[in-house]
Amino acid sequence: MREDIEKYSLANAIDYGGEADVGAVMSRIMGEREDLREKAAEVKQTVKEVINEINKMSIEEQRKKLLEIAPEILEEEKEKEQKDLPDLPGETENVRMRFAPNPSGPLHLGHARAAILNDEYVKRYNGDFILRIEDTDPKRVYPPAYQMIEEDIKYLEIDVDEKIIQGERIETYYKYATELIKKDKAYVCECPAEKFRKLKKQGKACNCRNQTPEKNLELWNKTLEGEYREGEVALRIKTYLNHPDPAIREWPAFRVVDQEHPVYGDKYHAYPLMNFSVAIDDHLMDISHIIRGKDHIPNMIRQEFIFDYFDWKTPEYIHHGTLSIEGVELSTRNIKKGIEEDKYNGWADTRLGTLRALKKRGIQPEAIRTAMKGLGVSEVNSKFSWTTLYAENRKIIDKKADRYFFVPNPIEIEIKDAEQYTATPPLHPDREETRQIDVPKNPTLLIPKQDAEKTEKGDIVRLKDLYNIKITDKGKAIYTGNSLKVLQEGADIIQWTTKDNIPLKIIKQGEIEEGVAEKTIQNIKKDEIIQFERYGFVKLHQKNPFKAYYAHR
Repeated sequence: MREDIEKYSLANAIDYGGEADVGAVMSRIMGEREDLREKAAEVKQTVKEVINEINKMSIEEQRKKLLEIAPEILEEEKEKEQKDLPDLPGETENVRMRFAPNPSGPLHLGHARAAILNDEYVKRYNGDFILRIEDTDPKRVYPPAYQMIEEDIKYLEIDVDEKIIQGERIETYYKYATELIKKDKAYVCECPAEKFRKLKKQGKACNCRNQTPEKNLELWNKTLEGEYREGEVALRIKTYLNHPDPAIREWPAFRVVDQEHPVYGDKYHAYPLMNFSVAIDDHLMDISHIIRGKDHIPNMIRQEFIFDYFDWKTPEYIHHGTLSIEGVELSTRNIKKGIEEDKYNGWADTRLGTLRALKKRGIQPEAIRTAMKGLGVSEVNSKFSWTTLYAENRKIIDKKADRYFFVPNPIEIEIKDAEQYTATPPLHPDREETRQIDVPKNPTLLIPKQDAEKTEKGDIVRLKDLYNIKITDKGKAIYTGNSLKVLQEGADIIQWTTKDNIPLKIIKQGEIEEGVAEKTIQNIKKDEIIQFERYGFVKLHQKNPFKAYYAHR
């Protein structure tokens, strides 16, 4: 029983940053060992004991141990492939897919799902990826976002085959709106909003619906010339007055906006609403497949009226479940307000869910891609797993991130009876290269305050990759040798630095943690990702003074 618990605990710890979880291990052991289900209390106690030992080890030590006792588990993890996405429906000879953000701000994790899924399918079918900036709502345009979106797409390592900006195509939308009016499939409505809502709810037509195409064209030209104010008029698409969903009935295609467009100024007075411009562009751009959330199903129904009226072939629609992302702010409106009020330090503030915030923390685009592919296109609603993202990111950066010591909230400890010693911890567990840290005779070292407060007089402690000490008093200890047997006897491993160190600030979810790092970090480059042993991965932001951003454990 203990052997199974040990291997499953090690596997769980490796997957989740070196910290095994009692519940997760219990679930696995009980699922695979029916004979132990009647001994749940005994099993849980053993699980707690084993996990307590394992969580004291570094990830490298955990991996080495698992390789010794159950190499097959590591092999299974290595061979386990990400579940592939299902094939696209319909014809796939000429796949053209679009990612269509609004330039209200930079991209965030929610956008990443759509962008990555489209890119995955385009690559599979050797198709085209179209970036379409949907900027026809002057009230939702943030001019810097045009460039920011392209930078974020580049960060996701997506190649754009075509770029379209809808605001540059307003005249095209006018043209197709005019054609619909001539076909008597659209009309200019001057009804007050409240009156129209009541009629629509009752399934009744307003007087405007019966106007002749000639009358509608006259009113439409007045609309384009700016003779109406915002809210006074709308161009509506004729649908079914008895449609079971009132939201589909006589939906608006154009409205007047009094506010100047941040990019196009007062050139236009009437702007297309999303359902109209999207339908027109999806046809003109030969979009073959569209992936979006199932909350867009009503929009698909609206847009199909446009395809039917022009006798166009509709694209293949794939609607996935909604994705909830907790723990970060995603609303561009709230972020903008927060930046203005100095709550956030720009769009890359690491408390945010923007892609530039993740990049700042050292999250690799491959990790985001793998996590989003794992969500797939299922219609089932899902919750974004930060644990999964960090696990995927760890697999990538763990191979190349050099190791160093960092001591948060340091306090001094004087060590007696110790000779001069040169510690040579490995720069990376997979390489022979080492760091060199000279420790003087009877040194005063710095250790984390949190660890120091856990020790009591008489405790034996292992200073990582240095030697063992025995606590003799608060802030005092004596050298007790260098045998690793103390670890088997339950000694804790503690990080340390000499007094010759580098002060460092780590920004961790908006909070600043101050500490000191070993002097050898002066050799690393700006923006390099490293691992502070027994602390976590960080990305160096600046040197002199040193500042880094926390990624994860």
